[in-house]
Amino acid sequence: MGADIFATEAPKYWDKGLPIVPVEPGTKRPARSLKGWDGFLSSPASEATKSKWLKNFSDHGVGLLLGHPVGDGTSVVVLDIDDDRLVRAVRGFLGFNRTEQRALLVAKRGKKGLTIFLRAPSEPKFKSTTVRGAEGIGNIDVLSAGKMTVMPPFDHPEPGIRYVFEGVSVLDIELGSLVKISSREINILRAFVGSEHTLALLEGSETHNAGLQVVLAMVRAGATDEEISDTILGLLPENYDGNSVKELPGWITWARENGDVAEQPDGESLTAALVKLLRDGAELFHDGQGNAFATAEGLTLRVPSHALGVKLRSRAYHALSKPIGFGPLREAMATLEAVALHGDTVYRVHTRTAGDVRGIEVDLGRRDGRVVQITRDGWAVTSAASFRFVRGDGFGELPEPVRGGRLRDLQTFLRLDEENFLLIVAFLLNALRPGGPFFILLVEGEQSSGKSLLAEVIKRILDPNRAVRMRLPEKDHDLMIQAKEFAVLNFDNASGVKADMSDALCTLATGGGLAVRRLYTDGELSVLSFCRPLIINGIGGFVTRPDLMDRSIPIRLPPLPEGTRRTEEEIWREFDRLLPGLLGALYEAAASAMRNYDAVEPPTTLRMADAARWIRAAEEAVGVPPGGLVQAIRDAQDAFVVESVNDDPIVTKLRAVLKKGPFNGSVGDLFDRFDFVETRNLPRTPSQLSRHLKRLRPALAKVGIGVEFLPRTRQGQLIRIEATPSNDGGV
Repeated sequence: MGADIFATEAPKYWDKGLPIVPVEPGTKRPARSLKGWDGFLSSPASEATKSKWLKNFSDHGVGLLLGHPVGDGTSVVVLDIDDDRLVRAVRGFLGFNRTEQRALLVAKRGKKGLTIFLRAPSEPKFKSTTVRGAEGIGNIDVLSAGKMTVMPPFDHPEPGIRYVFEGVSVLDIELGSLVKISSREINILRAFVGSEHTLALLEGSETHNAGLQVVLAMVRAGATDEEISDTILGLLPENYDGNSVKELPGWITWARENGDVAEQPDGESLTAALVKLLRDGAELFHDGQGNAFATAEGLTLRVPSHALGVKLRSRAYHALSKPIGFGPLREAMATLEAVALHGDTVYRVHTRTAGDVRGIEVDLGRRDGRVVQITRDGWAVTSAASFRFVRGDGFGELPEPVRGGRLRDLQTFLRLDEENFLLIVAFLLNALRPGGPFFILLVEGEQSSGKSLLAEVIKRILDPNRAVRMRLPEKDHDLMIQAKEFAVLNFDNASGVKADMSDALCTLATGGGLAVRRLYTDGELSVLSFCRPLIINGIGGFVTRPDLMDRSIPIRLPPLPEGTRRTEEEIWREFDRLLPGLLGALYEAAASAMRNYDAVEPPTTLRMADAARWIRAAEEAVGVPPGGLVQAIRDAQDAFVVESVNDDPIVTKLRAVLKKGPFNGSVGDLFDRFDFVETRNLPRTPSQLSRHLKRLRPALAKVGIGVEFLPRTRQGQLIRIEATPSNDGGV
């Protein structure tokens, strides 16, 4: 497809009588100069306007205005599904997965999810709304009149992604044959998308109880048996081989016969009975930050949470001999949360590790709640935890450590050279220091260099989880939500880290908070604050900002030699054999760090001095010379910064300027010397150039370019740039 998308595609939509507007390239919004674009729904563009658009916006995309009347009292709307995992379920609910479909699927796909074209009663009977997903599940936006959707073929704002039609194009179908929905269908969508039990079905875990509750919710919302069956089958994983598929007809029958299901024991309300079942033998408390928890049978669970719901339903089933409906369970959860939040019992909660430089505990993730306690005298496994550990979904189990293992076994297993081995050990030790700050492990390597495997091994040593690899999120809010669940975050195959995300990663590694607007409020803020170790791997060049480089332990892996590959079965079998000994050696090194911590001066050569001091204190147990681990980090950082900065187009421009000698003048004068036509990544204004130079100044010094900002005058910001004697880059 050429660049003139609007010029090519727009006439096709006009010939069909569809209202459209040009879409700004690289965005999802109408052209910048287009004002009052939604008015073209009721007042179609004139021929003169169309001609003007074809001339001025030929390289733009096409945006379809929703709410276009079909002629039978309905209008065109879309369901914009934000979560890939919901696509099969929604398609099933709407009848697109059946052998005899209700209609042809008319949809488009972009970066994620699916957008389905439908028709619904025209406004004011039907308006845009959002079907909100339960925690851990994406939303579905229902878009009607006053909204616009970008049409294929057009490039998504994310590079390398293009919108495409799925099923049939809007241009190839009579709009009156689109599937019709109403408030009934929206209510049923809310019933299963917003259910806290849907996540368990999507993951294929604990599906029996979860399936009963989702079916019950859909029955109450008015769904037919066929709609329920097709939806549940769509929610279960495609490769699901459990018994729930066979049990599904029985679930539907049970839900229609029982309504709220459980009886009230001895005149007592069911909600009160559920609350009593949990409070017997459990302790409710809060963390002082508005979060409620319950500790039962040695395990701490969030209130409310899916895990607590499973435990409560299990207790209720055994006590009452019948399943519990969603309504009473939700009321019980709310009651338990209120009791916890308004009580006087306050504890700090932790994920996987807790303590300080005097003592550390590691949650092994076992059902019996056993932990490893590490002190200056060594380590021991015990069931008497001193801290409250909370476990998120997918929390994995660590084996009990054993004595006699060697960290050098990890070097042999991963086939690491000495430099990379020291860097890996430094990161592992730093990650065990509760509270941080933490270095960020950056793993670069070509395809087939084993970078994803290396990152996964480290994740499994420190914080095993079903979600062992994740994609780097786009928003800092999503990053903090992941930090809430995981003690160590492992981001796989990063292709680039944007400026805002780079700042958020630095904040998360060193400890900081993010303030976001609380849901369903206008001005109330919710603060998320965490400090976590991070692992990010990619082919190369995905980190460019010096502040993130200074907080990193960079590793570059060579390609694996031909004939040295191993099967995953061989790799993980060997890893499982080595892991208990590796953990024992790692915990012994942490104990050594505690013994030596007070006698070690904080290193002054690294930005993360507190983290470096802890690593330096553990060097004795690792068997490296004093300062060996810290020096390895510094050398790796310097090499990484020098290579990255030398690739910065600003450095190339500066070196060209310095060939004529030192530069003395204003930032505006320097800006005028740069050629901005040939390189898109250069700053576009003198003020942007000034900010870029201030951020790069420490890194520029490492490649032999000295930047000095002089007092501001009427000419603007004065600056002096010169080649320094320590020029590693060769001006």
